[in-house]
Order: sequence, then structure tokens, then C-alpha cells
Amino acid sequence: MVRVGKGYETVIGALAGLASALLGLVFLAIVHDVVVRTLGFQPPYWVSAFTEYALLFMTMLAAPWLVRRKAHVFVTSLLTVLPQVARRVVGKLVYAGCVAICLAIGYYAASMGLEAFRLGEFDVRSIDMPRWLLFASLPLGFGLCAVEFARFLAGFDDMYAGADREGI
Repeated sequence: MVRVGKGYETVIGALAGLASALLGLVFLAIVHDVVVRTLGFQPPYWVSAFTEYALLFMTMLAAPWLVRRKAHVFVTSLLTVLPQVARRVVGKLVYAGCVAICLAIGYYAASMGLEAFRLGEFDVRSIDMPRWLLFASLPLGFGLCAVEFARFLAGFDDMYAGADREGI
């Protein structure tokens, strides 16, 4: 079981690393576009579409890692004033809701991606992209986020641990 946990940790770390690499590529593409435009040349036509696609992929690839590290945005103001027992109950309800929402969105995105694949649809911009590929990161990202929230729900970790500290 420890090997599975380490393997899973490696996978979400690798996905976050891929998201970081995409961020670097977006940065370089935008700088190149601006420099070329400033020098009076025709900038590459694909930078805008690439940036849009990369933003989607970066978000979904990094999301599970952010949830694991508790580095995503969440509000703890209500929990800080609740008694410990109520805090645990509300936390479990939040985790269950997060799991359900992530699974629902992942399922919906997977079904839309499969339908786009079946129909052979393309997203036509400056880069022609198979439409199913745009949906591919959503079931992956939301599915792994559901796993992370399920870890909290099962009691392996607590997203709100330390929420009563100053400044949180």
C-alpha cells in the first residue's frame, strides 16, 4: 500500500511539474510574440490559442497537487468559530460535497469528450485541435481532486488542520 501511495504521489507531482513546464512555455511564447511584434514583424499566429489551451491544461494538471498540499483557496472563517465536534461534521460535509462535485464535473467532461471523439469534432482556431483533447484534462484533474478530497473525508488528512491559527 505504501508503494501505491508513493506512486500516486509521484503521478500528481509529475502532473504539477508538467503544468509548471507549460507555464514556462506560455511565458516564452508571449515574450517571443511581444518582441517580434515590437520589432515590426508578424508575430506567430498560434500564441493566443496555445496560451488558452495551456491555461486549461495547467489548471487541471496542477489542481490535485494543490489540493494535496492544501495550497488551493478555501475559506475557514466559519470553521474557526465552531466547536471542535461541529467543525469535524462541517468539514466532512464539505469533503463529501467536493468529492461529489469533482466526480460530477469529471463525468460530464468525459462524456462530452467521448462524444466529440465519436463525432470527430475539431476546435478550429489558429491551431486545429481535436475537440476531445480539450476535455481530456478535465476528467483526469477532477478525478484526482476527488481522490484528494476523499482522502480528507476518510480521515487520512484534514484540510482545515491549523485553521484556527492567526491569519488564516
